Amino acid sequence: MQTLVNGVLYRVLLGLFCAFTCLPVKMAYWVGARLGEVAYLLLAQRRRITLQNLALAFGETTSPTERQRLARATFRNLGWHLVDFCSLRHLTPKRYAQVCTIEGLERVQALLARQDGLLILSAHFGSWELAPAVALCLDKPLHVIVRPPDHLVLRRVVEDYRQRGGYRRVSRARALAHSVQALRRGDAVAVLMDQSSLRHEAVEVEFFGLKTYTSRGPALMTIRTQCPVISAFLVRESPGQHRLIFSDEIPVQRTGNLQQDIEANTRTFNRIIEAYIRRYPDHWFWLHRRWKQRPVPGQK
Repeated sequence: MQTLVNGVLYRVLLGLFCAFTCLPVKMAYWVGARLGEVAYLLLAQRRRITLQNLALAFGETTSPTERQRLARATFRNLGWHLVDFCSLRHLTPKRYAQVCTIEGLERVQALLARQDGLLILSAHFGSWELAPAVALCLDKPLHVIVRPPDHLVLRRVVEDYRQRGGYRRVSRARALAHSVQALRRGDAVAVLMDQSSLRHEAVEVEFFGLKTYTSRGPALMTIRTQCPVISAFLVRESPGQHRLIFSDEIPVQRTGNLQQDIEANTRTFNRIIEAYIRRYPDHWFWLHRRWKQRPVPGQK
């Protein structure tokens, strides 16, 4: 019985996602924005977490009214993100170039040509499901560390869409070993490192001035493989139009002191992510409890 129900839910959800791609572009994004506004009103817990995170990050530099405005804009952007995600189903290299201007692609190709691998840092920022589809434009395979949705039906739909992006999906459970192997083959690996991590998988570094547990994986990958590191962030220019910005190579500390190097590099990576969030605050996924694993002072 459950299998039948899941099958029906899958088809309903797939139909709704496909419906977005049948709408005129302006109407699709108008509907997406309205869905985001409705979600802001209905999802009380996520709204509360968003406002709490904004208060933690910006403190007294913003008023409650400004934080509410920013929270609404964040939810509206998530509605647009849904529309962008639905467009993955019909994505091609040509279509990707039409909706996304890529800055620094030549640097990425040059780094990959060195055969040293390439670690790409990013975050749940802008339409983060659209960004890794840049794999359609790369000369080397791109591996992206992803977390499948918990709900079985949603997971199936999301995986159907993600596979259209041309990149190889890596589960978090085996991310480090798989990523190190891929980097040593000369491939690219992308990781979204902005979410809270478990204490045993993390280091304590600042994010928006607050010490919190941050994944040690990206720093460990580049130390082990000696690969270069860059960042990539997808900035929304307008509904349906984006700019994917690849950075210059990021300096990496490799002194031989593993723990210190991991902490120093993770701190650097956090600062890069924070700088983009400060510049485009409505682009980030404030709905996640980023600081839920904050260290207790004096606790080791």
